[in-house]
Amino acid sequence: MTTFWDPLREMPKLQGKIAVVTGASSGIGLEMVGFLAIKGAKVYCTTRSEDKAKTARDVLQAKYPEIDQEKVKWLLLDLSDLQSITDAADELKNSETKLDILINNAAAATTSHNLVAGRWEWHMAVNFIGPFLFVNRVLPLLKKATNDSNPDARIVTLSSIAHSNMLPHNFEFQFDSPLCLTNPVISYPWQWRYIGRFVFGFDMIRYAVSKAAVVMFAKGLQSRLDAGGLPILSLSVHPGEVATEGVMAINNVFIKAIARLTFLTSQQGAATPLFAATANKIRQGQDNYRGKFLTPYGKIQAPHPVVEDPKQLQGLWEHTTKEVNKQLMALGLPPLDGW
Repeated sequence: MTTFWDPLREMPKLQGKIAVVTGASSGIGLEMVGFLAIKGAKVYCTTRSEDKAKTARDVLQAKYPEIDQEKVKWLLLDLSDLQSITDAADELKNSETKLDILINNAAAATTSHNLVAGRWEWHMAVNFIGPFLFVNRVLPLLKKATNDSNPDARIVTLSSIAHSNMLPHNFEFQFDSPLCLTNPVISYPWQWRYIGRFVFGFDMIRYAVSKAAVVMFAKGLQSRLDAGGLPILSLSVHPGEVATEGVMAINNVFIKAIARLTFLTSQQGAATPLFAATANKIRQGQDNYRGKFLTPYGKIQAPHPVVEDPKQLQGLWEHTTKEVNKQLMALGLPPLDGW
């Protein structure tokens, strides 16, 4: 499937569905909220601050005045903060009895090599560990959605084609090492460092490694859901190269010029994640889509070979589980639930 998929025309009706979109203050996230709400879903949108939520709410109302604003709710969520993740999940569980659609859209791209709270590398913390914990915290709601008369629970996590395009097939991933969350990139040639930090305006290599972890998470999650006999679909998605506010803010003049001329709009970038989250074609052909990586507009694409490496996949899952539980215990928070 390579032609454009129009959410307004092709998304099914979503009345009675509960959805969550993380990173919904602008760009693709906010567009997805609009489309989901127009189709009748009750949508919880996460932002990192109340100011961002207020601004996003005003933009959404102005752009889509036909939306019932009572069906759009706002949650504070900082994916670098384990307490914030737990609080957001608890608020959602106190408000709803099920969750049909979870779209992990929020992400980070930075030049910083500092550790988040002295624990984890920034890209791994926000792009991978945060969604890993948030999915685990709200999984009971997703499981309850499978009790509907016509269940269709899905978890969609945004990745990037950068994980395969920017990293060679023989790249030395560290996912089978306890250091994978603190130092996921041991070293790389200076040319790569130049491309990553100075051409793109952020550390593209570390970003790409974290996005490989995201694809592996979606695949590993699907395996665990299948093992538990749960009819929940887990997919990862590359939305395309999109000229979002975030992309324009972090990149240099040259990349910005290319983005304006050739990148997708935020509305177009929302299409593939929404296809993954709602399209009837996926539920009807679910055996073909379980744990897969999708590119625009709904095309199944082979990810980086590391995703198919059982040692790297198992190592990533085990080390993440151990380290997250360790930090949760230190904060006096409940450990991860079983998948």
